[in-house]
Amino acid sequence: MLEDKHCQVILKDEDDTVNNILMDYDIILRTNDRRTSYDYFDIYDYKNHNIVASGIEIKKKVRNKWEWITIMQLELQRVL
Repeated sequence: MLEDKHCQVILKDEDDTVNNILMDYDIILRTNDRRTSYDYFDIYDYKNHNIVASGIEIKKKVRNKWEWITIMQLELQRVL
């Protein structure tokens, strides 16, 4: 059974300027009602204590952790 999961993203191909900005945010993976898969995620702003984007659907079902990270990075770039 899966639970909601908080993650931080650090982009290995970016400099500290970009990654320092990203450190203020947390990706919250959200499960479906049955807790069998992660279906969407939210972006939480720690600095201002609020959710800045909510219910971003994960359209592609992934096979492993690294694919999740890639999808989250792409969505972060789109939203921020």
